[in-house]
Amino acid sequence: MEKYTVPNKLPAKKVSILARRRTRITKEKNLAKLREDTRRKILRKKRRAFKKPEAFIMEYIKAERDEKRIERRLLHSKRFEVNVPQSSVLLIVRHRTRKIASKHVDKVMGQLHLKAQHAAVLAKPTARVAAMLSIIEPYVTWGTPNIHTVRDLIFKKGKLMINGRLETIQSNAMIEEAFGDLGIICTEDIVHELFTGGENFDKINEKLKPFNMNAPRDGWKKKLVVSYAKGGEYGDRGNAIDELIDRCM
Repeated sequence: MEKYTVPNKLPAKKVSILARRRTRITKEKNLAKLREDTRRKILRKKRRAFKKPEAFIMEYIKAERDEKRIERRLLHSKRFEVNVPQSSVLLIVRHRTRKIASKHVDKVMGQLHLKAQHAAVLAKPTARVAAMLSIIEPYVTWGTPNIHTVRDLIFKKGKLMINGRLETIQSNAMIEEAFGDLGIICTEDIVHELFTGGENFDKINEKLKPFNMNAPRDGWKKKLVVSYAKGGEYGDRGNAIDELIDRCM
């Protein structure tokens, strides 16, 4: 009877072979998926790299349109400026267009540190800033933020350039290390200095990275190419900038 007895379990060697086979099959599947994902990424890049001739023509048309708009502002106004509210600080947000065709507009965007879409910066409402807003007006929206909006930007989106490294604001010790010589030792000091446009505003802004905002939670409700005064999105929106920033957090 013993020679007809069936063993209760398979030999250890066969179990090891089955386990290796399962591992090999899993690896092959993962490798095949990785190859397919890589192939799709390459195809997407190729599609983006290809541009129709019409796309190049449109870039020239947009650049020419911006140049004519700037020229009209110069010719039809004695002073090259826009209506900037009398406040201590402005919050400017680049709300549209990743790539700008006009060199003049692109240069001003760089000077205001608005190189990326949905970037936001704080600025003093000076004549120089007013002139810059006149040039880039169709691509940005701005307003006068309240202290709660400024505090949220610093606490949630604030990043500092310290010793050549970009670091998220995480503690008052970091603030003291960066601005201790100015008498600024905590985040509330930064909020107060920026909101009131204090004497250290420019020194703080120099080390503060532009706030990287998200697109509005429920999307842009109005036309991006129409001014806020006429029912669109760009241009001066006054205190309504607070509501926009809340949706972009």
